[in-house]
Amino acid sequence: MVKRIIQSLLILLSLNGCFYSVYSNAYPHLKKVRVLAFENRSSEFTLGDITLTGLNREIRNDGRLKLVTKEPDCTLEGTILSFSEKIYSYDAANQVQDYQVQMSVSITFTDLVNNKVIYENKNLTVSELYAAAEGGTAKFGTKEEAINELIVKLYQNILQNSLESW
Repeated sequence: MVKRIIQSLLILLSLNGCFYSVYSNAYPHLKKVRVLAFENRSSEFTLGDITLTGLNREIRNDGRLKLVTKEPDCTLEGTILSFSEKIYSYDAANQVQDYQVQMSVSITFTDLVNNKVIYENKNLTVSELYAAAEGGTAKFGTKEEAINELIVKLYQNILQNSLESW
């Protein structure tokens, strides 16, 4: 009996280590990327630096491309066109419950090997909610957390429309 339990546990553990990845790369020759500093046209002073740092983090975490500063195979560049923060919802006492942050960017992802723009969007908009007070319905509790999620969404959009193109 004990032997069967141990065998079952070993099988489960070995199966747990196996997984299938749906990551694809439509451009296998692209190995190194350089992310250029974003021009910031918004009134949120530090948003350009936050976006650059966040995109670099997401690229590192994803692992498909290596971040470099010299001799890249591709570049990612963009401009932050606007950033807004507005009230999204109120509670029963007419107090602000949630805010919505929204960022619009112009993005260009360029294949330098073939000298070709792979993805370009002149007005990509991403938005997220954050709770202003206790009892808010938003997933995030601070503006900073919501901005970090905006960058994650931005990166996912770029990936889906460039490297993961079918």
